[in-house]
Amino acid sequence: MSQIFDCIYGASGTGKSECCARVIEQHFQRTGKKARVVLGDGSSLTYKHLEDVGVIEVCEFMEMPWPQDTMQKLSNGWWPDAKGELVPPGAPGNDLSTVGVYVFEGLSVAAYYIMSADVEGSLARRAALGEKIAQEAPYRIIEGVVDPKTGKVLSGPGTAYAANSMAHYGVTQKAMTNVITSSKKLPVDIVLWTAHEAQNNPENDLNKEPIIGPEVVGRAMTSTVQKHFFNTLHCCTVAKRTKQQDAFTGRAVDDLDLEYRLYTRDHFSASGTTMTRFKALTRQVNSNTFPQYLASESPGLTLVAFYEKLNEITKEKGAAVVALPQAAAAEELSVSRESTTNH
Repeated sequence: MSQIFDCIYGASGTGKSECCARVIEQHFQRTGKKARVVLGDGSSLTYKHLEDVGVIEVCEFMEMPWPQDTMQKLSNGWWPDAKGELVPPGAPGNDLSTVGVYVFEGLSVAAYYIMSADVEGSLARRAALGEKIAQEAPYRIIEGVVDPKTGKVLSGPGTAYAANSMAHYGVTQKAMTNVITSSKKLPVDIVLWTAHEAQNNPENDLNKEPIIGPEVVGRAMTSTVQKHFFNTLHCCTVAKRTKQQDAFTGRAVDDLDLEYRLYTRDHFSASGTTMTRFKALTRQVNSNTFPQYLASESPGLTLVAFYEKLNEITKEKGAAVVALPQAAAAEELSVSRESTTNH
């Protein structure tokens, strides 16, 4: 099981992938082990320099058929061989002993991949072909002129399309829970999941509170998915005032720039414009002394700093536990001597 199993979520452009790339770089420099990145969105360019020098292997899954099966295999360490076919760990071309980090990009796109109509075996595609999964699709249309009596296409391409039923959401949420659980057992040091952010449906939550958290699909898991991870961290950007030198006058002028933040526990909007709670969680720490967030001027630096600080605290807590019996013994000896003296 991995030592780090965390979810980093946030809107596009807030530095999630850059954070993962910096962790990969640091881990490679320390151990020499490469990383694997399971990609479903446009963040591949973030990792291009690492792929070019062989530090990472990349698998883009969005065009692969049978999404549920594909994601389950990838989360269990299966990997494309030279022919592009997924093969299990230990098969030629799939040596997990050289891998130290897995990054899944990400939770949200993988869920929509399962729901989509774009690849063979996806739920909307299966509904379009007439397969009923718990309930009928809200609609199903065929491109072309169809004979209402026979159902045969008289003219046109005959391509069928369908919408996702409500049952598809439940199927996908269960599938993603299984995938997350499987990935936790990968025999590597670090497993990171990224996700976009989404708001829950307050009416369906016990406390009726609006919450923003990692997006899976729909709203049912928004406020609860963090329970599957060790830590859940929120990436965002915040406007800050800076002094910039005017190119024409040479004078220092006020300007607005962005600060990249990584929140370590629940928080509200940094701008104070909304009272919606953003979910985040760091285990093992005292929230009163651990920073609410870490900030940097460049994307990607905060996650490495987070793990360094967390490692320091873990060592301090361990040292305190080891020292406790010695301190207790010394105190007991002191009390014993004092008692003897008094008598």
